[in-house]
Amino acid sequence: MWKTILKALAGTLLILITVVLINTFRKTSTQTKYTAKTAPDVSETALQNLKTAIGIKTISYTDTTLTDTSAFTAFSNFLAAAYPAMHDSLVMERIKKYTLMYTWTGTNPGLNPIILMAHQDVVPIEEASRNQWTVDPFGGVVKEGFIWGRGTADDKINLISICEGVNKLVLSGYRPERTVILLFGHNEEIGGSGAKMAAQLLEQRGVRAEMVLDEGGIITREKLPGMTEAVALLGTAEKGYLSLKLTSQVIGGHSSMPEKETALDVLSKALVTLRSQPFPARFTAPMYGLMAALGPEMPFTSRMAFANPWLFKGLIASTYEKTGAGNAMLHTTLVPTIINAGMKDNVVPTQAVATINLRLLPGDSIAAIIKQVENRINDSRIKIEKYEGTITEASGVSPKNGYGYTLIDRIMKESYPGILTSPFLMIGGTDSRHFVKVSDNIIKFSPMIDPVGFHGIDERVSLESFRTSLWFFEQLLQNTK
Repeated sequence: MWKTILKALAGTLLILITVVLINTFRKTSTQTKYTAKTAPDVSETALQNLKTAIGIKTISYTDTTLTDTSAFTAFSNFLAAAYPAMHDSLVMERIKKYTLMYTWTGTNPGLNPIILMAHQDVVPIEEASRNQWTVDPFGGVVKEGFIWGRGTADDKINLISICEGVNKLVLSGYRPERTVILLFGHNEEIGGSGAKMAAQLLEQRGVRAEMVLDEGGIITREKLPGMTEAVALLGTAEKGYLSLKLTSQVIGGHSSMPEKETALDVLSKALVTLRSQPFPARFTAPMYGLMAALGPEMPFTSRMAFANPWLFKGLIASTYEKTGAGNAMLHTTLVPTIINAGMKDNVVPTQAVATINLRLLPGDSIAAIIKQVENRINDSRIKIEKYEGTITEASGVSPKNGYGYTLIDRIMKESYPGILTSPFLMIGGTDSRHFVKVSDNIIKFSPMIDPVGFHGIDERVSLESFRTSLWFFEQLLQNTK
């Protein structure tokens, strides 16, 4: 009997190995091939314009009364002065006073336009971290091969690169066949109401865009497990955004005679429960797209895993879950971001409030996730409410064979020698989420190489990134047929 069982097991194992190997060898490269053109050096004028842009403190605050609107006026004046050809040849509109929309009318009115997006605003510098910056956050310092400062990566490199490309091409006498719309939001970091209104305006005008390109995935040489070549991550979908306010109320009093459980205890227990029970890993369409695009380019072991996710899904997940960014590609995430309680060191607070931020995978609805949060906390003393501000469901998925993806794939490969491209799930939020009724082809991609310090200390992008970004947008603007 044992011999029969062993023979059956051996036969099953042989079949399994055969299937795995067949799948592995059948998954051949899907990368399109193009010849890259050498990017010109960054001009001193372009570099100075980026440095000037960084120096204008276009900061968005959650408390909008703190926002210095004169900085946004100064920024639009700077663009007019730095790019006169663009301002003379394109039609500019102001939306909600500070969001800027430029229309470059194409020669063929029968073609749907494309929309190139970037945002003017940046996040504040956390006061507690200011002395940890090694440069002036708004100095536009260039050193060690990098351009330093708040907004370099998020998102002034894209904005300046677009303007440099448009201005240069206008001066050369070039006019696109397809109309190009530039949209520079002023409050992306606090929800993007400017971009949202622009999207509504275009929808009212009956505009149907062939492509929307906004910030998103990057060029990375170091952030993808198993990859040794540079990869351009083209965002084809974006996670949903939801913040919840958790409030616990338990009678407080004097700290010398505390009750067994306080409002802070109740709230802390809820937060620990939520953090200790992460949402399950799930592979979305962009993740399957990434495995199909990059698997054949990987060493054999990784290639085999990506070719057979039905068998190696757990191994793939455990590998990606080792980093915050990789983990976010596979999970709806939850993290506390604000906690408020107490007003004096010897008074036990009656109320404790925490805000948690969630980023939802495509397929996870806001209503379903809120229900899961309620079930996990399972404590009637915790009141759960939607936090005021941005709330958006996860986006749909832009097709890999659509106009947007295929165009960006080609232009990127013509801009950067030997690069690979891949679909990608954008784990942050962008203004382009407001444009789902304007276009089915929304790509989230920033042509910069492994930037440092998004929303953090010593934010910076390399000079090589700026060179690549300038070249990418110039070529894109000339190839929008």
